[in-house]
Amino acid sequence: MNIQKKAVDLTDLAVGILVLGMLVSIGSVILIGIRDSRLTSLATEEIVNEVIIPDDTGTEFAGSYFINVTECYNKTTAGNVPIAPTGNYTISTSGAVGIITNTSATYSASFDKGNGWYCNYSTYNTTRADWTLPDNASIGLGEYGNWFKIIVIVGVAAVILSLIFMAFGKGRTGESGVGGSY
Repeated sequence: MNIQKKAVDLTDLAVGILVLGMLVSIGSVILIGIRDSRLTSLATEEIVNEVIIPDDTGTEFAGSYFINVTECYNKTTAGNVPIAPTGNYTISTSGAVGIITNTSATYSASFDKGNGWYCNYSTYNTTRADWTLPDNASIGLGEYGNWFKIIVIVGVAAVILSLIFMAFGKGRTGESGVGGSY
């Protein structure tokens, strides 16, 4: 009596994992697009008198989703003497964070470096639900992306094992399946 052993076919699992991964990736891109399209419609808020000690390599502001700097003052005068013109510093962004860089050649002579500057700047208020919901969802999907790599590796290993089992699982009862009679 010939009884053939069948290996478990895991191809459907592999295809399912790939389809799930593509759907999650597309969903994440859509959520990030929805979130970003709402950014400029958010209310702005003014951060007042944040103490910054800028240097020539750049110092980040604490507030995220930075818009612009209104003005910076010498801290020792508590806002009475602006550090103007803006040629004393440059503003750049890295992601959603503003960075101020000192460009003044007379920084230590004109300003009190030890105490820093007061800076006033604007940011977007990202506490509204139409911003936080897609933001939190896209962060969660990003974490799923880390797990997705593991799932894909395990799925590929399962497919390889199923191919091995299908190739060697066709022998007759009592035979090893390798080099068996045909």
